[in-house]
Amino acid sequence: MDSDLHAEDSSAETVGIRRVVRELGRILQSGSSVDWQGSRRWCGEVLASLTESPESQRLVEMFEGAPYIVGGDEHHLIRAESDPGRIYKFTHGDNFGCRAYFSKHDPELTGRHFHGTGNADPFYYLRRWEILNSLGGLQTRFEGIVPPEISGHLPRFCISQVALRWQTANRRNPTEDEIERALRLYGLRKLGGDAYLNFDTRVLLTDAAPRNVRVIEGAPVPFDAVAEIASDEILEWARARATGF
Repeated sequence: MDSDLHAEDSSAETVGIRRVVRELGRILQSGSSVDWQGSRRWCGEVLASLTESPESQRLVEMFEGAPYIVGGDEHHLIRAESDPGRIYKFTHGDNFGCRAYFSKHDPELTGRHFHGTGNADPFYYLRRWEILNSLGGLQTRFEGIVPPEISGHLPRFCISQVALRWQTANRRNPTEDEIERALRLYGLRKLGGDAYLNFDTRVLLTDAAPRNVRVIEGAPVPFDAVAEIASDEILEWARARATGF
């Protein structure tokens, strides 16, 4: 991701995420050629040393034995009595959240070209929240790294987000049409399924389904969509389909 792409977002939460990305880059000595899926054991071993920090120990103690909700395939969701205005999310399983897998082909004619898959890249995960912060003012904050659930698995990342209020009394999720209209505020155009792209900034949202988006006072808040910068392949494919936009 171009570090200047969302330079206008100078919130404390986003600045904090950028600082963590830089520090992880220094520790992991990462480069664009690193295959994180293939290097997950090495990455996990390096990150394990960071779980001994005072901040990590604070998180472990704060949520030891606390009830949680399983948030899809990505997170355990926990509320902290000491911070009731935020939701804490811990990655679980052996992944740093999920990412989108792109395929030009749609043999089952579902209209979907992006599918969720496991993610072993810590930078992809953190940059996902940086992008979403810049879109909807979500104020996602990096909290720390804690030990894995199972020995030998990747350590767990912890983030927190502002607890979103439901806009309607019946707690209704927005419809797909409502999401599509709202995301146009950010220059995002629907590619099919739950995928949206801004052709200028190349911001790509996938899994922007009703369960992962709130529309608050007319503004979309994609609190759990997957965000990335579209590759050249995706951009070329999307432009070829863009006659209707």
